[in-house]
Amino acid sequence: RHYSVWSDPFPKPSYLFCVVAGNLGSISDKYTTSSGREVHLEIFSEPDNVGKLDYAMESLKRSMKWDEDRFGLEYDLDLYNIVAVNDFNMGAMENKGLNVFNT
Repeated sequence: RHYSVWSDPFPKPSYLFCVVAGNLGSISDKYTTSSGREVHLEIFSEPDNVGKLDYAMESLKRSMKWDEDRFGLEYDLDLYNIVAVNDFNMGAMENKGLNVFNT
């Protein structure tokens, strides 16, 4: 058996909570905000799709910079995750620090 314990330091409504389980691979990188804070970025997908995630990572970093430049909004958490899977029946779901969508 496997289990994980995770504590979220930021209280939020339950509809913003998401659990993802499965056999997933990932790529990771970091983004440094305009104030110099480092944000850990990770994108997860089925193992067969991991080789296709580089463009998504570069797009994520460009969009974070665009938000800062255009709106003066710096990302406020220390991590940002994306899950891109073949069979997510809702199409897409946006949570604080996690986006889930179909590939």
